[in-house]
Amino acid sequence: MFNDTPKLSPELMAGQYNRNIKSARKAVTVAYFFAWTLEGTYNGSDVRSYFKCELEGCGRVVEKFYSHIRGRKLADGTWKPSPRHKGCLGTAERESALVEWRKRHRLTDAWLEASLKAIDES
Repeated sequence: MFNDTPKLSPELMAGQYNRNIKSARKAVTVAYFFAWTLEGTYNGSDVRSYFKCELEGCGRVVEKFYSHIRGRKLADGTWKPSPRHKGCLGTAERESALVEWRKRHRLTDAWLEASLKAIDES
């Protein structure tokens, strides 16, 4: 699913193109794991891009930094998502909606790790 290269902004098309492609693929993969899909072009980790919130009951498209949607890996190896966005589901609802969303799409921590490894090796 994430072998396709996301649309890159013109700035990312210049320079170290292969590195930018891998970085963009990783970003889109991790974003998807947290129930976001890219809308439009990917502008890089430090520049805002538009992402659609895929949680049931939301569906809002918001402008976010990738670093604000990817979450953080905890000491025990699990991922803790970052806060969603203004107007999204409440914290408890959001966490259970994310669990359900991942189940529906058959996403696990192992899926994420394997996907990121495959991108690194491509």
